[in-house]
Amino acid sequence: MNGSREQFEEEENARKEEEKRSVMTWISASKNTQSLHKKFQDARICPDTGRWLFRRYSEVTDWMKEDQPPESALWLRGSKGFGKTVLASLLIDELNERCTEKKKYAIPRESKTYYFYCQEEDLEHRTYLDILKGILHQMVEADEDLLPLCAEKAASSGSANLATPEIAQTLIEAFFEYNSRQYIIIDGLDECETLEEIRQTAGFFMRQVTRCDNEIKQGRLRVLFMSQPIPELSEDKTMPEDAACVELKSTDNADDIRAYVKKRIPDFSKKRATSSGFNLSEDDKGQIQSIICRRSEDMFLYAHLAIEYLLQQPTKEMLLEKIKEEMLPEKLAQIYEKLLGAVKTELLRLAQGETHWQMAKFLLGWLVCAKRPLKWHEMQSILSYDPVNQRVDFDNKMLRQNAKKYLGSLVHVLDGDHIRIIHSTARRYIVQNEHIKEQAVQCELTVLCLKYLCLLSWSNGYDEHERREKAKLGWFSFQDYACSQWHSHVATVIMACGDLFFNVHHGREYEKMLGSALDDFIKTHGGELTAKPHDDFEQISSELARFSGLSFHKNLLLLWNHIYTHQKGTYDARNTVGIAQLDKALLENRSTLEKHFRPSSEAWLDDTIEDYYGPNLFKCKRVLCKFFYQGYDRKKDRETHDSRHARPFLCPKMNCANAHFGFITNKDRERHIRTYHPDLGEGPSVFEALRPTAGPSRFTCNMCGKNFTRKITLKGHERSHFGERPYTCSICDKSFTRLNDCRRHEKIHARKKA
Repeated sequence: MNGSREQFEEEENARKEEEKRSVMTWISASKNTQSLHKKFQDARICPDTGRWLFRRYSEVTDWMKEDQPPESALWLRGSKGFGKTVLASLLIDELNERCTEKKKYAIPRESKTYYFYCQEEDLEHRTYLDILKGILHQMVEADEDLLPLCAEKAASSGSANLATPEIAQTLIEAFFEYNSRQYIIIDGLDECETLEEIRQTAGFFMRQVTRCDNEIKQGRLRVLFMSQPIPELSEDKTMPEDAACVELKSTDNADDIRAYVKKRIPDFSKKRATSSGFNLSEDDKGQIQSIICRRSEDMFLYAHLAIEYLLQQPTKEMLLEKIKEEMLPEKLAQIYEKLLGAVKTELLRLAQGETHWQMAKFLLGWLVCAKRPLKWHEMQSILSYDPVNQRVDFDNKMLRQNAKKYLGSLVHVLDGDHIRIIHSTARRYIVQNEHIKEQAVQCELTVLCLKYLCLLSWSNGYDEHERREKAKLGWFSFQDYACSQWHSHVATVIMACGDLFFNVHHGREYEKMLGSALDDFIKTHGGELTAKPHDDFEQISSELARFSGLSFHKNLLLLWNHIYTHQKGTYDARNTVGIAQLDKALLENRSTLEKHFRPSSEAWLDDTIEDYYGPNLFKCKRVLCKFFYQGYDRKKDRETHDSRHARPFLCPKMNCANAHFGFITNKDRERHIRTYHPDLGEGPSVFEALRPTAGPSRFTCNMCGKNFTRKITLKGHERSHFGERPYTCSICDKSFTRLNDCRRHEKIHARKKA
C-alpha cells in the first residue's frame, strides 16, 4: 500500500514538474533577468551602498513596511548614471530579506517580490509584453497554487508562447487577488522601446494598485517605478501623484561614491594580466579618490568608468599623469573614448598586439552596429568565416579567450553567452569615437552578409553526407543572422553610409569591397532578382543618385529594386528571405541540424554543436519572428509555435508582438487594435473606456481641478490651498497639512533617538 502511495506521489510530482516546465516554456520570458540581478548585486561592493534610501526617504520605508502605506505606488526619479538600477537591486534584496527574518521592521513572510529590469539594448527587456512575461514568470516560480489556471490559459491560447498582453494581464491579476501582499519593482522604465510601451506598463500597474486599494485592501499590491524623469507621463497623470514621487537628490549618493572609490583603491595594487600593481603611496591613493569623487558629482557610472580607465594605464608614470585635474576626462563621451583607447594600449602590449586590437575593434563594432543583439557564438561565426576563400573554420579561427579580454569594461557578459554594452549611454558614444567608424563597420557587415549568402546558396549542391559534415563544422552558424538581416544592412549602406565611398583616404577601398560583394551576389542570385522596376522606381533612383558615379551603381540599383519590391510585398512574402534558393538552403541546413545533432553532440574534438550554434536547434522558418533565431530546444514546442502563424488576422503595427502571429477572428484583431493601437483604430481605446472618470475612486479638487484616488488625499490637498496645518508633531511642535506627513516627520525623531 505504501509503495502504491509513494508511486502515486512520484507520478503526481513528475506531472506537476512537467506542467510547470510547459507553462514556463509558454510564458517564454527573458532568461537574462536573474543574470542581470546578479550583475547589479555584484556592483554593490560596499555593505552600506544605497541604505541612505531608507533613512532619508520615509516614503520608501513606509511603502515597504507599513500595513497600510500612505502610498501604494511610488515613482523614484534620478538623473542618468545615478546608480538607480543598483538601488533597485538593493530594494529587491531588502524586501526578500525582510520577509524571511524576524526583524523589527519585518514584512509578512508570505509577501512576494517580483521585479524587472528594462534594458534599452536588449530586445527582450524593453516592451510592455516583455515586462508582463518577466513578472508572470516569477509569479509562477514563486507560487504554484495558480499553476493549473496558467496551464489552462496556455492550452487554450493555441500557442507555444505567450504573445498577447491580454492573457498575461488576466493571469497577473489573478495572482494579485490571490496573494496577501505583493511588491513589484520595475527599473529603467524610461528605457522601454517607445513612450506608448511606457504608458501601457504604467497604466496597467497603476490601475491594479487602485483596484486593490479600493476593492480589496490598501497596500495589498505595492508598485515602485525607477527611472529618469519622464515629463510626458507627469503631464498626463499616468504615474503616481506628486506625494508619491521621490526625486533623488544629486547629493544622496555622494557617500556611496566615496565608499565605492575607496573600496576599489586596492585594485591598483593587484597584479593584472599584463602588469603588476602600481606601487602607489598613500598620497597617490588619496589623490585618485579625491579627483574621481569630485568629477563624478552624482554619477556612479562615471566613478566606475574612471576607475576602469585608470586601471588600464600601462605605467605608474602615466597613471599619475592622468590623475592630474586637467587630464582625467570630465564627460562620459570622453571617458568612453579613453576607455577604448586604454583597451587598445593593453592589447598592443601583448604578443601580436596589433592583431588583438583589430579583433577587439571588430567585435565592438559588430556589437554596436548589428541589427539585433548578437550572441557570443554568432560573433564567433563571423570571425570563423573567410569571405575570400569562402570557407568556415571554427576550429582554428574562433576565439578561445573570454570576451572580456577584448572588450574589457565596456560590456557585461551574461549567462547563455549573451553580451550587452555596459550602459545604455555607451552605444552612441562608441560609434562616435575615433577608433570605431560606424559607416565602415556597417559596410563591412553588409559585405559579410552578401558574401556569406553566396556560400549558403552553394550548399544546395551538397549531398546529404557533405551537408552533414559542413553542419558539424559550423558552416551554417551565421545563416540565421545573414538570412534575416542582409536587406537591412544594404538599406543602411544606402541611407546612412554614402559619405564612406567618397572619403579621400579609404573611399576607393570600400567601393572595391562592396563592388566585389555585389558582383558575387548577383552572379549567384541574379536569376531570381526582380527585374521589373517597382512603381516607385523614380524614388528608388533618387535614393541611389549619389552613388551614380561609383562602379557598383548598376548592381546596387538592381539589388535595391529587388529588396524594395520584396519589402513592399505581402506579409507572407516579407516573412521569407526573399530569394528562393536561399530559403531552400536555409531549411535544408536546419533540417540536417535537427535530424542528426543535439547541442551536446561533438562538433570537432572538444568543441560541441552548442559552441557553434547555441542551445536551441529547432527554429521558426519565418524571418520576422524572433524565434527565427531564438528557437526551441524541443521539436514539439517549435511545431506548436508554427501552428500559431496560421492565424489569418494580423495586427497592422509591424513592431507589435502580434504582428507575427495574428488572431483567429477579425473581432479579436479589432479589439487588440482599439486596446493597444488606438491611433490605428476607428473607435476609442478600450483602456480609455475602462478608466474611471467618476465615482468613489476619483476625487477632484474644486479649486484647481487636480484628481486624487482617495478622499483623504484630496482633503489634505485642499488644506494646502488655505495654509491649514492641523497636525502637530508631539515632539517639536512643527505643524503639517497632512496626517501622513506628520507621522513621517515623527518617525525621523524616533530613528534619531534609536
